[in-house]
Amino acid sequence: MIVSEINLKMAILGYWNSGKTSIVNLYLDNNFPNIYIPTIGSNIVRKEYQLDKYQIRINIWDIGGQKSFNPLNPAYFSNLDIVFLVFDLSNPKETLSELKKTYLKTLDQLSPYSIRFLIGNKSDLVKPENSEILLNSIRQYGINDMPIIFVSAKTQDNLSEAFELIVYEFLKKIEKKSKSRQIQGISEEFLLILRKNEKDLYSLLINIEDIDSNSLQQKITPQIVKKVIKQVEQREKIKIEEEANITFPEEFFIYDKIKTNVIKLFNNNLNSVQDLILSLKITPIDYLINKIDLVNNELNGFKDDFETKLNSLFNIRNTVEKE
Repeated sequence: MIVSEINLKMAILGYWNSGKTSIVNLYLDNNFPNIYIPTIGSNIVRKEYQLDKYQIRINIWDIGGQKSFNPLNPAYFSNLDIVFLVFDLSNPKETLSELKKTYLKTLDQLSPYSIRFLIGNKSDLVKPENSEILLNSIRQYGINDMPIIFVSAKTQDNLSEAFELIVYEFLKKIEKKSKSRQIQGISEEFLLILRKNEKDLYSLLINIEDIDSNSLQQKITPQIVKKVIKQVEQREKIKIEEEANITFPEEFFIYDKIKTNVIKLFNNNLNSVQDLILSLKITPIDYLINKIDLVNNELNGFKDDFETKLNSLFNIRNTVEKE
């Protein structure tokens, strides 16, 4: 019988087109996109793990990286438990530089105690002859003292494991801080439901100081393609064009996809608002005022996020109509 929930707030941060949304989608067992559709504002999704007496719920905030979409909205950075800072292994200099310049200062201010991993995505695109260049770039632009993992959203290499490791780290953290006997051992129980051990998860981490270009290449090369990746958008586009006997510009489909996403994400935000309100019911009276302030901040963030989505959608539609 479940006696309690453990709710984690997670942010996926990084430069636009670094693959943040693909990482989240494939972790949730969705399709790999065939075309790039920018995330406007934030996209909030959930992942849950069922333990014996606890339900672990991860509220994942996928934050759009384009500056015109307000990626530094304080609501995105407040009260974060765990964070992925994503960079592009095929474009390490620009994407690592952007992480340091744009995100770390805000993260330090609003969620200074969050657990953070540096995630290098698109390992499937790195050529062996570029390993040395990549290694030097990470050493030059990398973020010191932050665990590094290489993943590929396309092949799913190391993808679920990276999420599992950071959740495991969080569970170990709350075990150390909690005096409750009930919470002790929860990290081990988490490993049991994953059917993995601690060594399996920590083997993902890369020590940039000790690694050379040859061993780096072994870390990059995908070990297995975990499932057939479905690329559905292009097939949908061809089917519609054949039925209508007309060829549409690519911008039409991008706008249509973004509009659909905005509606979907607004509904996701409403669900999150409901969860926030319900959380007030179980908050001890001594902490209720502080909790209300936190909820109010979150609600203002949702409001700003929706305004960003709406304004961006109007701008995109106007651009498409002019073309």
